[in-house]
Amino acid sequence: MLNQLFQRQPTKKEFDKLLKCYNINHIDEIHSITYLSIKVYNTINKLYNMIDILLEIYLPCKYKFLNNLNVKRTLTILRQVIRLFDLKLNKFKIGNQSFYKIEKNDKSRIKIKNNVNIIF
Repeated sequence: MLNQLFQRQPTKKEFDKLLKCYNINHIDEIHSITYLSIKVYNTINKLYNMIDILLEIYLPCKYKFLNNLNVKRTLTILRQVIRLFDLKLNKFKIGNQSFYKIEKNDKSRIKIKNNVNIIF
């Protein structure tokens, strides 16, 4: 078990195949994802075509989530998988339209170390 969602990390080949479902050929490519682009590129059906890989990667308790895909769940899958590769999915709104962009995860988070004493 890798974490609370995954049994194992996807291989580079599996990750590239997942990105192609969202019409992304390379991770460094500047590409925005919208609800419309998910429908136009038939992302839901493409994910169903690679369901065997997703079932290998995700924990068995997540199978029900994978068997009932919709636009929001496809974005959730992308967000969860790219997090394994130290990337994040940022959301931008322009008017009523939401855009999602894959970016590198910034390392500016505060890390708490164990066994730290705070004296006042």
